[in-house]
Amino acid sequence: MNKKASIKRKIKIALDARPLAYGMTGNSRYLIKALEHLSSWDDRYEIHLLSHKNLHPMFSYILDYPGIRAGELKSNIPGPLWLHTRFPSLAKKYKVDLIWGSLQLLPRFGKFCPQIVNFHDLNVISAPLTMAKWNFYQHKLFVRSTLASADSILCLSENTKNEIITFNQESKDKLVVVYPGVDSISTKLELPEQSKTWGKFLFTLGTLEPRKNLKTVLTAYLKLKENNPKYPYSFVIAGRAGWGEEAQELYTKLKLGAWESKSVYFLENPSETILAGLYKSCSGFIFPSTHEGFGLPLLEAMREKKICIASNIPVFSEILNPKQDLLVPALDPEAWLNALLAFQNKKNLSRTWNSKEWTWKGTAEKIAREIDRCSK
Repeated sequence: MNKKASIKRKIKIALDARPLAYGMTGNSRYLIKALEHLSSWDDRYEIHLLSHKNLHPMFSYILDYPGIRAGELKSNIPGPLWLHTRFPSLAKKYKVDLIWGSLQLLPRFGKFCPQIVNFHDLNVISAPLTMAKWNFYQHKLFVRSTLASADSILCLSENTKNEIITFNQESKDKLVVVYPGVDSISTKLELPEQSKTWGKFLFTLGTLEPRKNLKTVLTAYLKLKENNPKYPYSFVIAGRAGWGEEAQELYTKLKLGAWESKSVYFLENPSETILAGLYKSCSGFIFPSTHEGFGLPLLEAMREKKICIASNIPVFSEILNPKQDLLVPALDPEAWLNALLAFQNKKNLSRTWNSKEWTWKGTAEKIAREIDRCSK
């Protein structure tokens, strides 16, 4: 093989594509955007998507991108077991140069090539009560082996990096912070028909699960509307069903429109064009999580110059500006109520935003550097 042919040899990657089997989540958004930009280097990478389930229809378009290959995308094996059995055997079948774990886990046995892994958070240690039981136990069992076998650990934030160092000092030299990015807003914007009844609105986005802490801010909002029926903002909640009995009850009530008379509206799994419309049209963005690996929706709101009302948790200090945004004790409904009131005095404040600081191209370039380094 001559030198020119050698340079053009593709790096073959086996990717755990399970995040793309579900609707829009933080994990799936990060992964799909990274893939879109990585595929622009189609002469360098051949990425085989592997999963125990088919891609969600909203992500199937990625198969039309250069360098992206549909590997096996269906199995009767449950996801956690699939990762440790079928996934590594498929990686060998495709003779890959590198394995990419997208969900903070790598196969426990049979390592035969370099491996990189995304760590969006360390909830299994720092916030175990926010996790579904089945998810907690699989991470509890395999977090140490994943950190040990990874050749590069892609951390979503400095906060996640520091949590991993505290938990496992031996991993320190393998940790690389790879922040998410944010695209320019789509030129195609859309709002649902029901938006005609909203008027001015505040907006939040997330899976309905305990750590998203939606009940606390919803309690505050409903109390505010009871005390002040003329409060000028509706509250629009966009997301999908999650887990936990309380979250399921909340999801059911939102689907039935239980609080629409109080100006609370729910959109399930909104499309990218509707999300773009929500970010562009909202008066402000709310993000009440008790724990996050990063908080990508905050970036998307900031891109549109929106003031954010968010939980006062450490990772959000990497993103928000306390002189512009409102930071609130996460579990204090009264504090949220006061923040919602205070927002009225912030509504005309113009925020600063550096569009070059947070880009998916930059995210993809950092991932590419780690792929190249580990696969040499």
